[in-house]
Amino acid sequence: MNQAAESVQIILLTAHKGVDLHAATALQVMRDRLEGGSQLSGLFRCQWHSFAADRVAGEVDSLLATGRYFNPNKHHYGVFQLADRTDPWYAGGNDLPGAWPGTPVAGDLAVDEQLYGNLLGGPPGEDQSAVDVASLVREQPGPIVSGVLWRLALEAAPGAAAELAVTLAVARRRKEGLLVNPHLEDWLMGAPQAGLRMKETG
Repeated sequence: MNQAAESVQIILLTAHKGVDLHAATALQVMRDRLEGGSQLSGLFRCQWHSFAADRVAGEVDSLLATGRYFNPNKHHYGVFQLADRTDPWYAGGNDLPGAWPGTPVAGDLAVDEQLYGNLLGGPPGEDQSAVDVASLVREQPGPIVSGVLWRLALEAAPGAAAELAVTLAVARRRKEGLLVNPHLEDWLMGAPQAGLRMKETG
């Protein structure tokens, strides 16, 4: 793929229209069994799929039409583009890009600046902070790389929420972490409402 093709990265997010049993089960386990779980007020999940392209419209139509990544009977979806990047957004460190997930370009909900949040349960409640966690299995062959995106709604101030999210998400011991296996997966985090940057913890 040439340099021009790598300048735009397309991200497809899909979220369940009904009850997401994976997220509901994980929320209950994390509340009951993990240190700090009592501060977790909500947990929301999307699947993400990302690839580089030199144009958006035709590539997105092809991706949605395959049936492998999106089922209109089960999923809401949003398509976003991150421009002017020559390296994959998921490469290097534990920070989601500052512009994550990019400009909304398509979806079955309103395609506006609220689309990303609406796919992840809407804005956090009063006195809550949202922290997003994107995980992916290492060494995927591509050209489409896929993973899971979680939003943790936490009863904590933004700074404290960032550290708590690491404890709740990344599985390192019996009472710590459920969403990411650091032995098999890479992960990135960010707090969308605060532009919070994560420290390297892996």
